Amino acid sequence: MDRKEFLHTVQTFIEQNHLFTKNDKILVGVSGGVDSITLVQTLYELEYEVAIAHCNFMLRGDESDGDQNFVMKYAHSRSIPIHVCSFDTRAVAQERKISIEMAARELRYEWFETICTLNNYTKIAIAHNQNDSIETFFINLLRSAGIKGLTGIPKTNGKVVRPLLAVSRQEIEDFALQSSLSYRVDSSNLANDYLRNKIRNIILPELQAISPNCLQAVSTSMSHMQEAHALYSSTISEKRNFCCSQTNNGFVIDESKLLAQEHASTLLYEFLYPYGFNPTVIAQIFDSIGTQAGKTFEADEYVALHDRNCLFVERKQTKGQDTIWIHNCDTYQLQNGMLHFTSIPHSEFVLDKNRSVACVDYEKLSFPLQLRVWRQGDSFVPFGMNGRKKVSDFLTDEKVPLLQKQHVLVLESAGEIVWVVGFRISHLYAVTDKTKQVGKFSLT
Repeated sequence: MDRKEFLHTVQTFIEQNHLFTKNDKILVGVSGGVDSITLVQTLYELEYEVAIAHCNFMLRGDESDGDQNFVMKYAHSRSIPIHVCSFDTRAVAQERKISIEMAARELRYEWFETICTLNNYTKIAIAHNQNDSIETFFINLLRSAGIKGLTGIPKTNGKVVRPLLAVSRQEIEDFALQSSLSYRVDSSNLANDYLRNKIRNIILPELQAISPNCLQAVSTSMSHMQEAHALYSSTISEKRNFCCSQTNNGFVIDESKLLAQEHASTLLYEFLYPYGFNPTVIAQIFDSIGTQAGKTFEADEYVALHDRNCLFVERKQTKGQDTIWIHNCDTYQLQNGMLHFTSIPHSEFVLDKNRSVACVDYEKLSFPLQLRVWRQGDSFVPFGMNGRKKVSDFLTDEKVPLLQKQHVLVLESAGEIVWVVGFRISHLYAVTDKTKQVGKFSLT
């Protein structure tokens, strides 16, 4: 493929997939390697309005600084606007408890979004090519990532676009050679420390030795897989709507509806995999349906729990609600909202049946009040009853899911529970004809 054909191939790919037009302002992520230099050069020659964003992740010492200087020189030689930022990637990875590779990715895209907002860039162009997409195919194949994982790298993702997916790495290198383009070589790409590098440097060359046309064959298969996935996704969406319902902090799967479906285990996989549950854990969850009520399964950010023939999936709470001491009428910040406390004369009292509102006899309160997560052994006298009831039993009777139950708060006065927050007040603090002042608590 010569230069002219290369430019035509990329231009056709951009137009056929509606990646962007000449009216867009395009921010190009440029590391200095052959892929990204070829990308920005191609868009520059095709007369798109481009700017460069370069990230210095400070991972390779002088080599990283050399990349930065090279990209800046390239940009200035063509009068292309450039944005540069340095990151202490190792420190961020440690702080966020993620891999260095993941930290670099998060930092890069977070910064790109910021630049776009400040400079009105409408698209972010990334230099992933056909080889990258095929490598991703094999990585996902080894990770049992399902049908979506076998579609390769998407052409678009929001404002992110990938114009070079139509060309191979060899075609990119040929274009750079024919164009006399200089570029940097990342030494880390040569080491087989990462799975992607092993596939790139070992597996794919062996496949090409067996079948010289293997890259095009895999690429064609991924195109077919993308079309199949579109049809597949439509069915999964319908089944998800039938079997699942949203909650405030996640969703719940009706296990009886799930089990009534054909290929129930595959449906469960598709429901849970996007939330970080790996295939092994998903298989364990499916096998435990109907046999292990109360058992929990964890992903990085979500937890799944069997309860009352349902599977509850919720985002993990970072920590429990700290104890809050309430000294007077005011507004108090909670972990997931606000608590408003006011006092009104009994003559202005109007019964509010909303569970997020509690009205009690103000004069029976002993300050400071304590707002805390309920504990085993807690009991109170539910409104409408004369006898005491354990909070745990009360929540069970209310059919509160286990995942939600552990975060329920109680409002306490001098060791006596006034309100199981969001559910019921204590009969001992109910407003009566003898009440002079009403204390009103409301959640927002």
